[in-house]
Amino acid sequence: MNAAALDHLFAGQDFGAAPGCVAALLEGEEVAWQRCFGLARLDTATPLTAATRMRIASITKPMVALTLAALEDEGRLALSDPLSRHVPEHRFGADPTLGQMLAMKSGVPETYPLVWLGLGDAARLAEHSQALMALLLAQRMLNFRPGERTLYANANTVLLHLAAERATGEPLARLMQRHVFDPAGMASAVLDDGLAHRLPATAIAYAKAGEGFTPADPAAVEAAPGGVIASLIDLIAWHRWLRGNPHDWRARLAGAVRHDDGSPSGYAQGFVRQSLSGVPVIGHAGGHSGWASDYLYAPEKDVAVIILANRADANAYERAREILVTALGLPPDPGATPALLGPAPPPLWEATYASAEAIASLSVSGSCGEIAVDGRRMPRGADGLFRRTLGVEPFVIDAADTAAPPAELKRWEGNHAVTFGRVDAPSALSSLAVTGTYACASLPHPVTIKDDGKGGLRVLTGPVWPGGKGWPLVPVSGVLFRCHMPDGAPSEVHLRFELDESGAVAGVTFGFLRLLRISLDRVAPDAGEAWRAIGQAAPQLLIGDAP
Repeated sequence: MNAAALDHLFAGQDFGAAPGCVAALLEGEEVAWQRCFGLARLDTATPLTAATRMRIASITKPMVALTLAALEDEGRLALSDPLSRHVPEHRFGADPTLGQMLAMKSGVPETYPLVWLGLGDAARLAEHSQALMALLLAQRMLNFRPGERTLYANANTVLLHLAAERATGEPLARLMQRHVFDPAGMASAVLDDGLAHRLPATAIAYAKAGEGFTPADPAAVEAAPGGVIASLIDLIAWHRWLRGNPHDWRARLAGAVRHDDGSPSGYAQGFVRQSLSGVPVIGHAGGHSGWASDYLYAPEKDVAVIILANRADANAYERAREILVTALGLPPDPGATPALLGPAPPPLWEATYASAEAIASLSVSGSCGEIAVDGRRMPRGADGLFRRTLGVEPFVIDAADTAAPPAELKRWEGNHAVTFGRVDAPSALSSLAVTGTYACASLPHPVTIKDDGKGGLRVLTGPVWPGGKGWPLVPVSGVLFRCHMPDGAPSEVHLRFELDESGAVAGVTFGFLRLLRISLDRVAPDAGEAWRAIGQAAPQLLIGDAP
């Protein structure tokens, strides 16, 4: 192991008077390399150390999985239980099992799109545990039939949290303390109960703002999907405990999971399964509001990497894989460690690709042998495909010669493929055709699309507060539009307007990365106001005053 080579991976990032990251490489049980870069808090210039508590975000999920395995061993629940056994009030059109939810194969719609659609600018004031559950349990449509495919969604773990507490009569925080934190020796780890930001020796997360940084800590966190706060020391202890195979997790939780068509999934039950430069790797990544984290374990080599960062631009997922590849002397992996291949070639072209059927579009630039999709670099692999295998949502692009923009490209996510066509002559519905009010029975507030008075469109969701500006809405092609974030950057949110037999807009279907579609009908403005009044009469979804 070449410590200087690992140090060099971090050489290009400014950690002087800035937030940073902590990282460790373990060979067997021994810490072979460990570094702490940057500050835990800018206001006090407190340095990050291995003992600093940090939000580990979705690395919480494998810990929840281990807790569920322990409860199954005690006979208090079974992963084969249907959701209705523990949450009989759900309205979904099918009844996924707890195991399908843990494996992200349930089809349950994601929570954050529902919060954005239902609460809009008020989402930051939401009592998450109440608002999320109310919105989630109001939904009827699943993204797909349980077992059909894999789609990562925090909503699965939100419902598993509820199932575990109902099965035991105990809070999840206590269950995780007993079944994971204590036996693993994670002395400072806690599951966030809403007060964890007041704990001593806890870092603050930051986002880049101009030449500096601004605090980005979330006001609230969904506990089971990403609420654990722990230190690097805690995560090292957790890994050492995992090496002993508690609850037979390697087979039960990290073993291969297949879809109903027999194809393999890259997500097991709480753990991600990937190949890094040909070496099988198990682990999980996490990210939320300035926090980024990753845990990678190559069991055949008995080598693991842990990285925790309190800045959104730390490239934690790529750094973790670079550490593992460098430590093991492996060749660069085009889909996971593109920076090790050298600088990206300058793009020869840029194009927009769209799929109205999938309610999605892609901004693509390319050159010979390499593309970038929505800003993500993707060199061509040895098999001719372009891969992005960082984090928990890997995808593959199949495209022809990229010296020029191909007429179409195919995006694969696991066993599911979508064909995108190049948009050569953008044309879209007029602003007059799409402005109006849209509503559906599973959301507490209507959605308003209005002209911004400057030739553009805005989408307003949730309660409409005085001065609310909404998000810009930009045409892609035909009936397909894409939301941009308030700062102008393209978002994942797409809208497909539905036309009646006369060609008039009768409704709109929203598409998100993890909520594939939710349809709203167009309603008269006065009906929209009545709908909004009903929503505002539900104060249990909100706390605090309007901004």
